[in-house]
Amino acid sequence: MSQTIEANKHYDLHLMIIFMSLATALISGLGISTALIAEVARLGVSPLSIRADTLGDYMSSPLAIVYNMGLVIGGACLMLSMLARYYVFTDVYSRIITITGAILGVLIVLIGIFPINFLEQHRFFSTGYLICTFVLHSFCFIDYFRKNSSLSTSLFGFNIIGLIFSIALMYLLNWSTLDFDPCTHRVGDICWVSLVMWVLTQANILWCVLLGLNMKKMIKFQQKQLSNLTFASD
Repeated sequence: MSQTIEANKHYDLHLMIIFMSLATALISGLGISTALIAEVARLGVSPLSIRADTLGDYMSSPLAIVYNMGLVIGGACLMLSMLARYYVFTDVYSRIITITGAILGVLIVLIGIFPINFLEQHRFFSTGYLICTFVLHSFCFIDYFRKNSSLSTSLFGFNIIGLIFSIALMYLLNWSTLDFDPCTHRVGDICWVSLVMWVLTQANILWCVLLGLNMKKMIKFQQKQLSNLTFASD
């Protein structure tokens, strides 16, 4: 009976990880894409010439409120997902990853609250987001090679992409100002800062999707084991 209660408790936590991870990707992705489409339609330029963080500028971006609220709600969902994960994976290393993910969620919320209009705060929290992203993907990279790792191969693949592009973005960052130098590209050309930023953003969104789907597989496996245990006890 106690085993059943424990399994059901984890079942609820697994569901919370699944739904909150998918909600993080859906809400933040919807807010970003909606603001991007509006900005491209207004300026008539390539999406890759627009920096993602400028979409939250209330003075220029027509749907800045949608972008910023998407970040606030999406970041809050990531925090809830990490809270559930904290009680599912109880070993020290997994909890370090979980806490790092929760901090990342807090920073996403703060970026939405303090968009680029609040330049000093925005630079600070954006840099923290970038560093935290790198640290999270680094921890997950190591976790994949640990015994009983919770990362699937597909999740590990997006983890590598996130790791590579977070390093690239840190390389492009001007650490003296905690900002990126203006792109010198011609109109219509690709801004490399924007390209790297967009790839990292999409990789993180898809990473959240795969986190939820990976947990869905784990919960099916857990319930199958529970059914076998119940059948054996009968």
